[in-house]
Amino acid sequence: MKTRRIAAALAALMLATGLAGCSGSSTDTAETTADVTTTSATEWTGDNIEVAELDETLDIDIEGQKLKWLGIYDLNPTNDSPERSPELALFEDTYGAKIEYIPTTSDKRFDDLATNILGGTSPDIFIYEWRTFPYDISKNQYQPIDSLVNWEDPKWADVKDTADSMIWKGDHYIAPLGYAFSDTQVLMYNKTTVEDAGFDDPYELYKDGKWTWSAFTEMMKKYVEDHPGEEVYGIGGWWANAFVYTAGDVMVTYDGEKFHNNLRSAAIEEAQATLQDIFRSNLIKRGWIGPESAFLDDSILFYAMGTWAYNAASLSRPEDTIQIVPFPRKDGSDKDYVSNKVFAYMWVKGSENADCVKAWFDCNRTVYYDEAYKEATKEKYLANSPGWTSEMYDLVMDFYDKDKFTQAYDYGYGLSTLMADDVMSQLYEGIANELFDDWVTAREEYYGIVDEEIAVYNEGE
Repeated sequence: MKTRRIAAALAALMLATGLAGCSGSSTDTAETTADVTTTSATEWTGDNIEVAELDETLDIDIEGQKLKWLGIYDLNPTNDSPERSPELALFEDTYGAKIEYIPTTSDKRFDDLATNILGGTSPDIFIYEWRTFPYDISKNQYQPIDSLVNWEDPKWADVKDTADSMIWKGDHYIAPLGYAFSDTQVLMYNKTTVEDAGFDDPYELYKDGKWTWSAFTEMMKKYVEDHPGEEVYGIGGWWANAFVYTAGDVMVTYDGEKFHNNLRSAAIEEAQATLQDIFRSNLIKRGWIGPESAFLDDSILFYAMGTWAYNAASLSRPEDTIQIVPFPRKDGSDKDYVSNKVFAYMWVKGSENADCVKAWFDCNRTVYYDEAYKEATKEKYLANSPGWTSEMYDLVMDFYDKDKFTQAYDYGYGLSTLMADDVMSQLYEGIANELFDDWVTAREEYYGIVDEEIAVYNEGE
């Protein structure tokens, strides 16, 4: 077997480059394993798009107080992002509180968090990451948040099922605010290229319920066959994990009490077999592909990446339409599956600033729930992202609609740093990256490792 570190390195590179689109807004927050340079704070001189204060507020007084945020980006305006996010505007204008930014870097963020907790200088909030549940929670890094959230309030009741899926020892630690926009993986293509090739429009196929694995693979194969002797491929970018999720199953499940090893799922095996067919048909363009160059020479039919990449991809071909389409569904399935990263802030162990955290949670959840603030968020995003259109933004927001997409959340990423940084990328992307000859070989090599990682929680630490 080829070295396990290859896929992990590729994933890190992809995520690192993704941070070029990261800002302090809740709709544009990316997780990464690479360092981030956040531009210096700027003196705020007013919002271009105004956000009305809250009509109904929490019964708390935090006027003049500061919420301490340890992170790799500033939630306050910066030189590159001078517009306040809607949630920051609500927090400052409604409650009169401020955000105190404590900067860290991607490679030091967990160490800095632990150092501050142990030293009695805990920040108040830290970002939710894949490894948060259950690994970081089990390490006593965070506090339960049930005292801060009214689950009976409609705005919170709407996400309580997600919160309930990550209860730890009887308590909620994660208050889901929404989903991380920039981490949402999407499939893109140039509509002109597809039309010139004589193909049916994938987005129209999707709307008709005909956008399937077979339609996807057959289109890519035909595109390559029609360009003999040329360096032409079906797909490039970061996509294999998102494709496997469309099988409707995940590799590690959780029933509220125990974790379960699901590597021998028949649905996952079928998805991996399709991936194997794709790479053996030489449809994958290897290596890093930046969004600004993805569509310049039509060397790939489809490009997949987080939504952070869409702006540059769209601007690279201003005369054409770069269309977003969901990943295809499994043939015969009546559901579309996605795996969107939950967006949340964690209440850090040792923080005694409960009212500020409570208000910050409420402001953020309001922005995701209330139509007026959702529209303000959209307006701000489009104003600062000229490659986006209202139609494409709304299409991505559909990915979070429970009536249109079913979430496929894999708990394996949260079991340990080994699982988050190495094993899961091998399992999801190893076949597409040709690190294994077949799925059965990959699955059986890692099956015992996953069992051992799960046993830590199922049998007690």
